[in-house]
Amino acid sequence: MLYAPHFLTGAAILKVFPNPEVGLPLAFISHFLLDLTPHNDFGLRPGISLKEFFNFPPKRRNVILTVMGLDYLLTAVSIIWVFLTFNNYYYLAGGVVGVLPDAFEQLLMLLGLKLPGWQDKLQWRVSAKYGFISYPIVSILALLLIIS
Repeated sequence: MLYAPHFLTGAAILKVFPNPEVGLPLAFISHFLLDLTPHNDFGLRPGISLKEFFNFPPKRRNVILTVMGLDYLLTAVSIIWVFLTFNNYYYLAGGVVGVLPDAFEQLLMLLGLKLPGWQDKLQWRVSAKYGFISYPIVSILALLLIIS
């Protein structure tokens, strides 16, 4: 799943459970629960290296990079919005904890390691036709929780 829904869900959890001793573990667990919702991961599987990714056919690689770039932009906008609107570091911490498992795996990939498969069995991957429906639904529900 993309970063923005994970971040917004983690932030929403800290809104609902403001005690960080409860909210932060729940935000972390939410990452894995969201990965169990139907989504599309562009066919990226454990064991892929950054070099292999950049050897994808240009059209496929560019689509993935474009969607990832938009996701990073939406996540950055979400971080700024949450901070400026609520000025609450716990919401930000919840969001960061919500993306932490993916961020850690992708950091390892950037450091030259192959994408680990720790979370692979928790992914409910579906075709692109249906896999991008969950992203806006999860994000909108999380936004509604945050602003309520």
